[in-house]
Amino acid sequence: MEETETIDKADDFTDAAESESTRGSFVVDLDGYEGPIDVLLTLAREHKLDLTKISILALADQYLEFVAKVRRSNLELAADYLVMAAWLAYLKSRLLLPDLGEEDEPTGEQMAAALAFQLRRLEAMQDAGQKLMARFHLGREFFRRGAPETFRALINPVLEVTL
Repeated sequence: MEETETIDKADDFTDAAESESTRGSFVVDLDGYEGPIDVLLTLAREHKLDLTKISILALADQYLEFVAKVRRSNLELAADYLVMAAWLAYLKSRLLLPDLGEEDEPTGEQMAAALAFQLRRLEAMQDAGQKLMARFHLGREFFRRGAPETFRALINPVLEVTL
């Protein structure tokens, strides 16, 4: 009996850990993929996932639901995920359209490199934000010593009066 209780508690712990790791992240559920969008972009960048099988319409619908949930709490996070979703849609459109041979537009490899750069930059910004939020904030957990009080010395003049 005790073993089943510990197993149930362990299952609750893993469920809590999974929900903690996905809290605040845009998790997509598409035909060919289910998980966070940043992992989807990494797989697409490394050509481990076929983007032609991913429905952009379903991705857009799920993104709108995500924005409705986080609109009040963290709009910057929603904006970051919008950039990722836009890059994913752009990459898919480049894969579906025939190559016109124009020299001005970047190749698929150049776009993948630009996407990788943006993902690294996003990760660096998220890490920097977490480090900043972990620091003491002036006036929140840490209070600066106030300006020292100055005392004026009053000198009472002694008046000598004679008749």
